Parts: sequence; structure tokens; C-alpha cells
Amino acid sequence: MNDAINFMNIEGLKFFGRVNASISHELKNILAIISETTGFLNDLTELAKQGKDLKLSLIESCSKSIAEEIQRGFTTIKQMNSFAHNVDVPIKETNLGDLLDLTVKLSKFLSFASTVHTPAPDQKMKPVLTCPFLLQNLIYQVLCFAYESVGPEGKVDICFNSKDDNGIHLLFSLPVTMETKDFPTEKIQKSADVLGIAITVKNSEFILWIPFSSDKITQMASLL
Repeated sequence: MNDAINFMNIEGLKFFGRVNASISHELKNILAIISETTGFLNDLTELAKQGKDLKLSLIESCSKSIAEEIQRGFTTIKQMNSFAHNVDVPIKETNLGDLLDLTVKLSKFLSFASTVHTPAPDQKMKPVLTCPFLLQNLIYQVLCFAYESVGPEGKVDICFNSKDDNGIHLLFSLPVTMETKDFPTEKIQKSADVLGIAITVKNSEFILWIPFSSDKITQMASLL
């Protein structure tokens, strides 16, 4: 059990660093666009001072661009805060739909991310007792593998099947046939084992069976 906790802590730090790096890159891009736009506004101002015609349409376009980037920045920071708070409680009941939605949004900051279609978060879905941060790490790794398989122009379809009384099936469907020998990777399988998750691979799709609770998670909860 200590090995599982150590693995969770080590992988958690790596995951935290990787996501924060992608978020900071996104915020840097936002600030760069705002900086360029304000620079253009300054150029327009200088031209106006020299008696040149000042087109209001250009000012409106710049103002709209800055407002959009500010909103994108607020959204990114909100996602960053939600991600950071996933470590507040190591083991807890978690809405899988909300966790998936946030993880997909965070993964979209990656330069090689593909298009993802996900189900709308369902607040009525039975929660799972799990380590949300490690589960998010697992799903993030699965998404990265999917992105690398289909390429940035491809798409990944995700859906739930919650008819099982003991857990939820999370299905990832790809438009290409995967090399099954490459999936799951050692780290993905290790994370799945710690969380009590079963992984099934079928040509162009892989399925994560996520239990509503598992003996290992219950034991970890008593230690953390």
C-alpha cells in the first residue's frame, strides 16, 4: 500500500508540473496577443496625432480582440484553480463527468491536441470514490496517447456507459486502428492498478472500467 501511495505522490508531482507548464504557456500566449494589440493601438494613436485618419473599425476590432483574450485568460485561470484544488482531499467521492470535462479542457492546451467530443457533464451520475488527482492524471495520459495516435487534425470521441451497478465504463473511440502493443503504457497501467481500474483495448477504442469504489482506494483513504 505504501508503494501505491509513493507512486501516487511522485506521479502527481510530475503531472502537476506538466499541466502548470502548459497553462503558463497558454497564459503567455494570451498576454502576447494583448501586448501586440495594444502596440497596434499605440501606432494608430501616433498616426492620429500626425493628422492621419483614424478608422473606428480598427479600434473596435482591437478592443474586441483584447476583451476576448482577457476572457480567455479568466477562463484559463479558473480551470487552473479547479485543477489545483483536486489535491485538497486525496480520496473523495467525485463526479466523473466534471472531472473528465476539466481534464479535456486542460489537455487542449497541448500543441498536439486533437478535437475531442465529450458528453455533457451529468450531475445525476453516481459519484466514484477515488483519488481524483491520480484519476485525472490517468485520463490525461490516455488523452495524450489518443492525440498522438490520431494527430492534431484527428478527433477522439468519449462517452459513458453507467448501466453497470459496480462502476462506469468510459469509452475512448478513435478513427484509426491503434497499435495495441503500445497501450496501455507501463505508467498508465500502474495508475489503473492503484485506482482499481480495468483497461480493455479493442482496435480503435479503449475502455476504462472505473469502479464506484475499490478495496485498494478504501484502504488508501484510511491511511491518508
